[in-house]
Amino acid sequence: MIRPDAPPAGWCLVVPVKPLDRAKSRLAAPDIDPALRARLALAFAADMVEAALSAKYVTGIVAVTDDALAAEVLGGIGATTVPDIPDAGLNAAFAHGARIAREIHGDIGVAAVAADLPALRAEELDAVLEAVSEHRASRTSRPSRKFIPDAHDVGTTMLFAPAGIELDPRFGGPSRRAHLDSGAEPVGLRHIASLRRDVDTPEDLAAAALLGVGPRTAALLAAGSGTVVP
Repeated sequence: MIRPDAPPAGWCLVVPVKPLDRAKSRLAAPDIDPALRARLALAFAADMVEAALSAKYVTGIVAVTDDALAAEVLGGIGATTVPDIPDAGLNAAFAHGARIAREIHGDIGVAAVAADLPALRAEELDAVLEAVSEHRASRTSRPSRKFIPDAHDVGTTMLFAPAGIELDPRFGGPSRRAHLDSGAEPVGLRHIASLRRDVDTPEDLAAAALLGVGPRTAALLAAGSGTVVP
């Protein structure tokens, strides 16, 4: 779905979502059974997509997923949902989504975004998108790919490719180093904690809850146990 009210210098986010029955396997705790993990994974993605769509620089979101429920929920929020045709892992899904985004929106900036950012704040996302947008680059400098390291400074939560630049995603494992080695530069902004706090473990979820998660994740945590959130 294309937002008619988005500003001209907008971005399209690409968000792969695993089949929910395989998602968030590291959220292992006595009170988090596989069914709850699946619901949490969907809540993380839905809260993130809804918050991101409220950012003024976000023109649209392409969600890449083969999960029918995730496609239905994210599509209902306003994302364009497409199947994971490559079916070749996370980076292939990001690249596929980036191609779809530019087929839909033209030569737009694209951002690869982790689906597990339930505390995402639209104002922090706007600050980053404004900073990395091509219109903010010097007329004498070439726009470059930027990325946001995760809260542990090991992985990556977001990768930004301005218009005319290939995404070249290197997610998975120590992807902060992989993105640095690929020529991408870290975003040099402070006060973007919500964009760095992805959730893989119960400890990550507790930290996200302290930042303040979206309504779907909050509802599940309120209905769940007290061992997840301090």
